[in-house]
Amino acid sequence: MTTSAASLQVGIFTDDFYPESGGVARSVQLQLEQLRAAGHRVTLFAPRVRLTPPPDSAWEGLPVWRVPGTPSYLCSLQSTPALARRIAADHRLDVVHSQNERGSVFLASEVARLQGVPHVHTFHSNYVGTHRTTPLASSLNSLTYLDWSGRWLRRVAGTGRDVPDLLLDDPELTADSRLAARDWRSLARLASAVDAFTSPAAFLVDAITAASGGALAGRGHVVASGVADAFVRARRRRPRGGPIRFLSCGRLGPEKRVDTIVEAFDRLGRDDAELHIVGTGSSEAGLRQAAARVRHGAVRFLGHFDDADLIAQEIADADVFVLASYRFDTQGLVLAEAAATGTPILYCDDRLTVGVGPDNALLTAPDAASLAAGMAELASDPARLAAMSAASGALVGSLTATAMRDAYVAVYAEAIRTRAEASVA
Repeated sequence: MTTSAASLQVGIFTDDFYPESGGVARSVQLQLEQLRAAGHRVTLFAPRVRLTPPPDSAWEGLPVWRVPGTPSYLCSLQSTPALARRIAADHRLDVVHSQNERGSVFLASEVARLQGVPHVHTFHSNYVGTHRTTPLASSLNSLTYLDWSGRWLRRVAGTGRDVPDLLLDDPELTADSRLAARDWRSLARLASAVDAFTSPAAFLVDAITAASGGALAGRGHVVASGVADAFVRARRRRPRGGPIRFLSCGRLGPEKRVDTIVEAFDRLGRDDAELHIVGTGSSEAGLRQAAARVRHGAVRFLGHFDDADLIAQEIADADVFVLASYRFDTQGLVLAEAAATGTPILYCDDRLTVGVGPDNALLTAPDAASLAAGMAELASDPARLAAMSAASGALVGSLTATAMRDAYVAVYAEAIRTRAEASVA
């Protein structure tokens, strides 16, 4: 097995449609590009559904379990032993890296076991946060798949440990649902079956470690998702002095709370304002109905953008980027992307820390009235918007893709070294 961090062979497994699913897919795309640029050999294993092969990287489009027409978050790689054996025979890897808690984590685990290499997993999703917006579906997931998955992954990996029923003493971690503590234990079980785990959110790494009773201390790492060059290159083209433009960009699902943005925009009550909404999803029809009732200003739905340059330009041309998700996102990649374009930010979740600060972003309470007040505060102060824009641009250095790449390579190298030392002992 190659152990030099200068020449790693990495297998990246994802259940999401590549590269069009959203923040996770954009993060994976950037990771592929950066690892390859640094001289590593990377193979992407992704659903063959709607797959656009990555240029200059090896790839395989794999069979999936999926009901036709359902979104990417309901798509799962087929994690069968036969497929794992074939992948292990065809690809010699130094480390495998799974990006979702569906089929990809099980398939990656089986391949890692067959090849005797480390398995790194990234937690992009905050399952506990989904109880706020989809309580019935989230509770069902907590009591079935999420509870079962960690127990089964330990069997597949042939390692890991059970997690005791501990009393989590941080109310921030359990306030979302009576099932929150159970969810954190389920994620800790998953984490116990891999060699190392990462997340762009420090709170998620800390919660999983706490749920393990400290057993996973040192195995979790915070790795913020970097932003693509398209967002760093983007410059505002839209002339200033026209209607003040607020922008929402992301999946149109209940957990993103775009309905709260539409309500806040209605409360703003300004004829010289407009709200652009980029994205598609299950909530789109209801959002369009709500937008039709807005009494002042204009609301425009722009649909889904596949091209990062188009997304970046739309963000750069906005006066304020608005994110209303609350206690759901782990990092909120769009915040870092907005900061990279130099666009002021309005948001409401104090646990999101990447790309935001007191100089470039305004933090409000999560209700529509508070967001509307934030919109009004920024809309009435062009000088403040200019200062926030400059402050956003100054953050670019801390949001680079190379920083993300180097952090992942360090995690890979440590996992390889730890496994090698354990095999000698």
